[in-house]
Amino acid sequence: MNLKKIALATAAGASLFAAIPAFAHGWDHGRYYGRYYRAPVVVYPPAPVVVAPAPMYYPPAPVVYAPPPPVIYAPAAPVVYGRVPVGPHAALSFGVRF
Repeated sequence: MNLKKIALATAAGASLFAAIPAFAHGWDHGRYYGRYYRAPVVVYPPAPVVVAPAPMYYPPAPVVYAPPPPVIYAPAAPVVYGRVPVGPHAALSFGVRF
């Protein structure tokens, strides 16, 4: 039990010793004056004045309607007039086997 306590204390001390350089400089980096934190003051130069010409307004483009494209139909399917073979030896096959 004593060995566990010594090992834990040594590990805690070593990790604290390894973390010392992280706290060496402090968090303020030279911006902490007095008791409270004050943000740095930034002064920007005035924006340049840009003089642009007045906007030009154009009328809308004329609307032009083109004639519709010609309608092209597919040729008619051939029609076969006749009787459907019906009988004891008649069979219709679609090439599908089950």
